[in-house]
Amino acid sequence: MRGTRSLLRVACAALGVAGCSSPTSTSAAPPPASRDPGTGSATGAAARSAPPAAPAVESTRVIVLDAPKIDLPKQESFTLLGAGTGKKAALRYALAAGNFALVAETQLSSRHLGDHGFTAPAALPAIRDGFTVTTTRGQLALRALPGQPAAASRDADAYLTSWRTLLQDRRMTVAIDDRGQFTTIAFLDDPAAPRNAQAKDELVQRLASTTVPLPVEPVGTGASWRVVTILRQGLAYAKQTATYTLLSTGPAGWKLHVKLQRVAEEQSIADPSLPAGVTADLLAMFRLLEGDVELGPQHPLVTGGALTIESRMHVRLQAGKQPPTEQMFEDSGTVAFSRCRPVAAVPAAAPVAAVNQAHQAGACPDGFVP
Repeated sequence: MRGTRSLLRVACAALGVAGCSSPTSTSAAPPPASRDPGTGSATGAAARSAPPAAPAVESTRVIVLDAPKIDLPKQESFTLLGAGTGKKAALRYALAAGNFALVAETQLSSRHLGDHGFTAPAALPAIRDGFTVTTTRGQLALRALPGQPAAASRDADAYLTSWRTLLQDRRMTVAIDDRGQFTTIAFLDDPAAPRNAQAKDELVQRLASTTVPLPVEPVGTGASWRVVTILRQGLAYAKQTATYTLLSTGPAGWKLHVKLQRVAEEQSIADPSLPAGVTADLLAMFRLLEGDVELGPQHPLVTGGALTIESRMHVRLQAGKQPPTEQMFEDSGTVAFSRCRPVAAVPAAAPVAAVNQAHQAGACPDGFVP
């Protein structure tokens, strides 16, 4: 989504609200004035020395409370919708030792709400990113590849900001079980870096859309299951509802239809890139990815197929006492997945020209071929 990295949990607007006013003085208070038993008015020296009441002043302070620690992602539910037909078996991953590169190529068209309605859709150059992956029993070791647009583009660079800032060229491990559910994430290059919490959120939201968790029950062709997960999408807390339908299984792997929907409700957000004094509210966020993908029992990462993308975001910006402005963005396009082999794994009889052409086109990173 559009360049956001952390969420402001609570802001207490203090316009005379109790608990949000200026701190009270720590100096000793004067003794109370004596009161006339008949009128209740102040009498004596206390009444004569009492200073005039200060005029009421409207407070405009904003107190930002520390965000509570929330352990995300959190799986809300996992439901088998139908067991399918024919012979049924429990699908499981058996991570075999090996390595490969997973490349995602995104094609996007974007438009936004301007002064005279929505702008015409503008196509971004193709954007590639992904991981090199080393699999061992119960663990994936990942290195995030450089994010590369096919041509120079400010919009493409903006799209890649979070990837380049938080993940690019970093090495990490992800513990994963035989049903494809990931648990512990560790960054190997800088385990104590302050950015690791945000980097974890960025990695989690990527894995949530490029891995397939498997049901406990035996299933057959046509089986479907739904997984609901709470996660962070950039600055926002979002709910992902993922529905998977098993299309086929075979020696070459599995084919599934995937529908991933992410929705974020209205919430205040804090974007460090905003100018001082500017606040932002996310009014609505919707993202849908859908299509047919391929993977196999060797690991839970999608290595083939493509998903269509539909994304919308509506935000409101407020600068001091100026009237608020609202911005809306819409993206549509596709993301296609491909797997690349290490050069050492290419048979000697492979057509060299075809391999070189694919490599020069940028389909695979250095050291890997289609």
